[in-house]
Amino acid sequence: MGTLDSFTLQDKVVVVTGAGRGIGRVIAVDAFKCGARLAIGSRTKGELETLKDEIEGAGGECMMGSLDVTQVNSIRQFLDGVIEHFGRIDVLINNAGYNKLAKIVDYDEELYDLIVDANLKNVFFCSQMAAQQMIAQGDGGAIVNISSQAGVVGAPERGPYSGAKGGVNNMTRTMAAEWAEHGIRVNVVAPTVTRSPMAEQAMSDSQAFSDAVKTKNLLRGDLAEPEEISAPVIFLASQAASMITGHTLVVDGGWTIV
Repeated sequence: MGTLDSFTLQDKVVVVTGAGRGIGRVIAVDAFKCGARLAIGSRTKGELETLKDEIEGAGGECMMGSLDVTQVNSIRQFLDGVIEHFGRIDVLINNAGYNKLAKIVDYDEELYDLIVDANLKNVFFCSQMAAQQMIAQGDGGAIVNISSQAGVVGAPERGPYSGAKGGVNNMTRTMAAEWAEHGIRVNVVAPTVTRSPMAEQAMSDSQAFSDAVKTKNLLRGDLAEPEEISAPVIFLASQAASMITGHTLVVDGGWTIV
């Protein structure tokens, strides 16, 4: 039951995909600060190693594994490794994703498939496999999918990405409905454009996108910071959100309200 002392992940096994940088890295660190035992995955081994060293240096427990979320076999191998190491999964944070800006008329099939696989297919199979483990454990769990405000409103120059993220939002509702009987809560955090190498590159690539970031984030007039996205994720992962499932929490500084 959610109470004021439920804002914790103490001793929970928390899996974070795309943990090497940006929002994912901050989520992993914040989960550790809330008492979690961490499993982190990414394609970039060097970034994971520095994160693992940081967490273990502060007295935490952290395992790392190679993870390409566009490949189902890679997802399976990574999660099998998590279960072998910890014996369970309590929380999954589906953070990994990818995007490249272009006009819809200019995307080719290869890039379209990469974006959809990295943002929608990965969430389906990561969640499916984690839920199978949670169901077998028999004591519930939590999944938080990182979507985007681009999945809530129109998003020029982000056609495949916005379609995939909209799919994540609705697929999350279906997951929540199917898995509620097992005590598994599934929710979405849909961030605005948040400071990361990918976001900064996108702003550099497109003046229109850069201008939108500076005018449509009503609270900031700039990029959000990763910590501002991580805190709502930790909330939804914790028992403080015990009566919340199937919800899309838009964290956008007011972008989508006007």
